[in-house]
Amino acid sequence: MRYVFLDLDNTLTDRKATVSAYAEYFFTEYNDSLDPDVSKEYLKEAFNGLDRGGYETHEVRSQLISELGIWKCTVSADELSKHWQSWVPNNSLPMIGLYQCLTELIEMSFKLCLVSNGQSKNQREKIKKLALDEYFEKIVISEEVGFKKPDIQIFQKALCEMGCNADEAFFVGDHPLNDYMGSIEAGLFGIWYEGAHQWPDDYPKPVSIKTLNELCPLVRNLTI
Repeated sequence: MRYVFLDLDNTLTDRKATVSAYAEYFFTEYNDSLDPDVSKEYLKEAFNGLDRGGYETHEVRSQLISELGIWKCTVSADELSKHWQSWVPNNSLPMIGLYQCLTELIEMSFKLCLVSNGQSKNQREKIKKLALDEYFEKIVISEEVGFKKPDIQIFQKALCEMGCNADEAFFVGDHPLNDYMGSIEAGLFGIWYEGAHQWPDDYPKPVSIKTLNELCPLVRNLTI
């Protein structure tokens, strides 16, 4: 197996850390509109809860933030959505060990493909901010190809782009359904990145990692 396909959010980017950083920025930007008793720590916890690891829609998340009991002068959900989207993609933080992991995979002669659900503009901004296009031979984003994980067609599109067969590739991602189950349904070797989402109780726990530092030793052992 000489190919590694990777998810973006909560796999290469640290969504929780990014949202926490946004909460600090938000605290400064909206300080005059916030209740004096609101703290940065409260905002970090609240925003990460409402974001659901990146799986809440911008519209719903922004509406819920506008309804939080944090306001002295309420700000509209539309303004909050624009504020979030203008900051978060351009300030995404990397997972610990990101660049060392990608560099080592390439040194091990793996070819890399990024496969992400999401809006093209936002995902491309994250990729540019973290200079990920320097490491990946192909980047496949759901909005651009018309299919989203766990649809088998997005995995087939990525395989076609890379010119490889499913049984030649690992897929690494955080979401049990979208990433792990979707990829194995498409015939890839799935590796679950633990932490962002709970594994379903009614499914046996799969091959997994807890940090990117564990990925290279794992795929090395699996390809021996």
